[in-house]
Amino acid sequence: MGRLLILVIVLSLISACQQNAAETKPQNAKPTQTANAKPTAEAEPSVMRTPPPDASKIKTYKSKGVVTKINLELVSVELNHEKIEDLMPAMIMEFYVKEKSELEVLKVGDKVEFVLEDNNGQERIISIKKN
Repeated sequence: MGRLLILVIVLSLISACQQNAAETKPQNAKPTQTANAKPTAEAEPSVMRTPPPDASKIKTYKSKGVVTKINLELVSVELNHEKIEDLMPAMIMEFYVKEKSELEVLKVGDKVEFVLEDNNGQERIISIKKN
């Protein structure tokens, strides 16, 4: 019976400490900005110090292929494409397409020429036309 009483007291103290800690504001917390305050590098370090995207990493490649599948919902096309020089070997691969309107005029089996944009490993077709 005595051990049970001690256990109840200890659990009550732990619970009280946790509630007190949740209610107490940390001393090192930064004050919030008002609606009219201008952002500073200190207030928004990730926003203010993020370098701009490096446009020199964006490359374009031209190639040819045959349409094997069109997905208007995802705005993507699967192509059986030739080797894309300096990028990848010939293969069947699905690519996202910049403009849905360019897909709407294509059908499976069409021979196409396309321009592929590679932005640091993220590829998408920026232009696709029937041969």
